[in-house]
Amino acid sequence: MNNHLALLKTIQPSPKIIEGEIPCISDMDIIFSQALLMDAGSITFKAIKSGEIADILAGLIALAYAALQALARQDKDIVENQGEGHQEYQMLAIMRQLSDQISHCSSGEAKRYSELYHLCASLASGFLNADFDKAFQVYHEWQIACRSSCNETDKTHDLHKTKLPDMTDCLYE
Repeated sequence: MNNHLALLKTIQPSPKIIEGEIPCISDMDIIFSQALLMDAGSITFKAIKSGEIADILAGLIALAYAALQALARQDKDIVENQGEGHQEYQMLAIMRQLSDQISHCSSGEAKRYSELYHLCASLASGFLNADFDKAFQVYHEWQIACRSSCNETDKTHDLHKTKLPDMTDCLYE
């Protein structure tokens, strides 16, 4: 299992599955996951518009994290990357790829969440020249700190209302 997904599963309880029952994801789970992805996507697109590389990295990590949260809720593993070897690094092409992947996730299929995760990892490493693993760890620790500071009834926090962690140290020179 992917180390990043394993990290998330330590803080997110697995769904209760009754023996003999076919596990299925509810419509509300898909809607909740899609809302998280759209929030992270909005942050990413605004960062792309501003041109701040560390902020773009934080947005991509937020997207990858939200995709893995959906997989953890479904108790699924990451599907191996079947993507293309060639990546186009023009801003408009990146925006379209991210938008398409976020849209495809509305199906609720584990494969789609995995594809979005792999796209974010590829862009962080290839386009931004960043340490994806280190950035993911920084973001995860920030998430844990945010969860511990929020009230018990609200286990999620609004990405638009909180400052994302500084990812400058995760960028290669």
